[in-house]
Amino acid sequence: MKPQLWCGMTAKTGTVLSGVFTIMVTNMYLIFEQKYLSLSNCTDITLWSKPTSATISEYINCWSWNIVLLLSLITIMISCFLLYSVYTQIYKGLIVYIIWIFLYETANVVIEIVTNNDDRIVLDVRVMRWFGLVTRIFMHCFWMFFVVTYTRICYKNYRPSNIISYNRRVSVTGGDSLRFNIWRFSREFSLIDF
Repeated sequence: MKPQLWCGMTAKTGTVLSGVFTIMVTNMYLIFEQKYLSLSNCTDITLWSKPTSATISEYINCWSWNIVLLLSLITIMISCFLLYSVYTQIYKGLIVYIIWIFLYETANVVIEIVTNNDDRIVLDVRVMRWFGLVTRIFMHCFWMFFVVTYTRICYKNYRPSNIISYNRRVSVTGGDSLRFNIWRFSREFSLIDF
């Protein structure tokens, strides 16, 4: 049976390219965002007199670089796990990748909304940051089609290894076969004389 192709790729090839794409884009994102997310100075902020939403916003703004760095490192590890899961056909690793990319992009949108209000960042840079984020989200949606398809293929091919479902071969000769095997074993090794 010939594998089905989408955009000239099989589901497995698209899934591998999804993992490679995520690793490369995450590295580029860290390089670009390091300058703009590490600008915040949190020593002058008094968080106690502000409402809860402003406090959360200031907290995210102050710790945005650390949050993005942590999320990106986790994303790179999960992308490497995706590549391993494709190699070994572990569908659970593919599901972890699907869920994590959704959470990762949601967190990045929240961080972008909160940190984009900084007046020190030029308007052109804000537009560039949003363009990069939206483009990355659309590309993840494109690659997610391949990942979901390959997850479905791996799940269909998954055979649970359960001791209950293990099929033993039953002897045709009946109950004497065990006695015969013990006798043959003892004759070969001269352990017991009959």
